[in-house]
Amino acid sequence: MSAPKTSGIVLCGGRSSRMHRPKALLPWRGRSMLENAVSVLGEVVDEVIVVSAPDLALPPLGARVVHDREPGLGPLAGIREGLEAATSEFAFVTSTDAPFLTAEVVAQLLACGKAVAAESEGFVETLCAVYPCALAPVATDLLDAGRMRPLFLLEAADFLRLPAAELCDPRAVRGLNSPAAYLAAVREVEPDARATLELLGNARCSAGWSAREVPVGTLGEILAGAETGLELCTKQGLAKHYLASLDGREFVRDLELPVGSGETVLLLDALAGG
Repeated sequence: MSAPKTSGIVLCGGRSSRMHRPKALLPWRGRSMLENAVSVLGEVVDEVIVVSAPDLALPPLGARVVHDREPGLGPLAGIREGLEAATSEFAFVTSTDAPFLTAEVVAQLLACGKAVAAESEGFVETLCAVYPCALAPVATDLLDAGRMRPLFLLEAADFLRLPAAELCDPRAVRGLNSPAAYLAAVREVEPDARATLELLGNARCSAGWSAREVPVGTLGEILAGAETGLELCTKQGLAKHYLASLDGREFVRDLELPVGSGETVLLLDALAGG
């Protein structure tokens, strides 16, 4: 079997602190952000590599998963992991939160046959770029020297800058770094996007209803706009005697957490007796 000619690398090892939840698992057009990125790359490249934080539970993927052996060092460390794992000459690198990336844009950059990155408003989009896989040792040297910016790795490859306006779809460079940015993008592609708020136990009895579809929003926006008649939120966050869970996976209290299309917020009065 011949070696893959091109690779695609998806970085999803960041802490997503500004998003208040892992970006990789955010819903996007009926699947997770990560699944979307893997699917887009899979249309173009011969192999897809996902670089993940060791503690992030991922959905089943049609990709090879490698773990970031030095979490917390930033995207250059993730790029290094991906380049080391790749078996091709060049790899297109993207982040998990690139919802508007298209296969056509990936193919356009790979067709340059060298290191290349999109440039938007004078900013080099280092996570919408092609890297030579042979540069993995250079990435290690940069990390050891404390030079943590992926741009330094591209400069070592004498990369080509391609203005975003010349891409097949300039929106490909658009990332999502906050709940507001994510929810705006969801509403852009799905104006009527809905989540579900389901009340359990005493909360259900007090409100007089069990479940309602609500517009997507932050947890705080959903609870404040649900007309439950209950005092669910305080200035400090979710009222202490209530528990909220996102799709039954884990309890959440952060009111800034974004809730996407198709997700369900389960709300329980923890002081209820039945």
